[in-house]
This record gives sequence, structure tokens and C-alpha cells, in this order.
Amino acid sequence: MFMADTDQVVEEEIDLAPTQKILDALPEKSRRYLIPALQKIQGVYRYLPEPAMELVMMDIGISKAQLYGVISFFPKFLIEEPGKYIINLCYGTACFVKGAEIIVNKIHECYKIKPGQTDASKLFTLQTASCLGNCGAAPMAIIGEDTHGTIDPEKSLELLASYKL
Repeated sequence: MFMADTDQVVEEEIDLAPTQKILDALPEKSRRYLIPALQKIQGVYRYLPEPAMELVMMDIGISKAQLYGVISFFPKFLIEEPGKYIINLCYGTACFVKGAEIIVNKIHECYKIKPGQTDASKLFTLQTASCLGNCGAAPMAIIGEDTHGTIDPEKSLELLASYKL
């Protein structure tokens, strides 16, 4: 949803059929299948749209507080539409020592985003991870579906420039 010029809330139109199909395929309507259902729903939309979450609450029979308690516990669940490319930058010890913080600062200077934010053009969403499991290639990042290792912090913006809307 977003605010129009008249300050009225405008709901985005999304097709809820994929969400209903995922919910209908659950072995039973219980909280034990909530996380797998949310993962599949996010796989369809790239985030968890509010209209789909309302359907989840009704179908599984949980409150908004219960649902968002689970969603907020897992940082990979997104409640806002991400940019075309999610930058998942390793912030583990090896990556941090080899320049991950410099990369975050350069991204912030250029795209005006911090971890957890999406730039105004909706090209990038910046996230950090405690470890991506490849310390020998520090600093590293996953951008969209592409894995990049031994990123030169001074050339990190050149790498991002190769990604287009």
C-alpha cells in the first residue's frame, strides 16, 4: 500500500490465487506449517504482501500479532517489496576486516540506503548477513542470484553499476 497525493491509503492489486493455492496444499491448517507457507508465498511475490498475509491469518486461524511475531523473528522474511536486486553483503568477521563496512558506506553514499532499505529507484535492497560461508573469498556478497567474492571495496560501486532495472 502507499499514500496517494490525497493522503488516502491505496491498496496494491495482487493476485491472491497463488497464496490460496499454497494454503490449500497444506497438509493441515495449523501453525506448524506457517513458516513453510510463508517461504513459498515469498517465493511467489518476493515479499509478503499484506493482502496475502490477511488470507494466511484467516486460513490458518492466527492473529496479526502471532503472524507478525513469526515474520519479524526471521530477517529473511520481507514485508515490503524489495528492489529488483537484493544485495546480501556478508558482515562476518573476515568480510568485515577486509572491507564490508567500507562497501556499506559506499552503497549508502551512492544509493542513499542502509541495511534493510531499498533505494528510490527500486533497483537495490541492501541486507547484511552474519556469514555467507565463504570466508576465503572475503569480502563477498550475493546480488540477486549472483555470488561475488574478493570484492575490492574501492570498486564495489563499479560492480553494482553492472546491474540495471
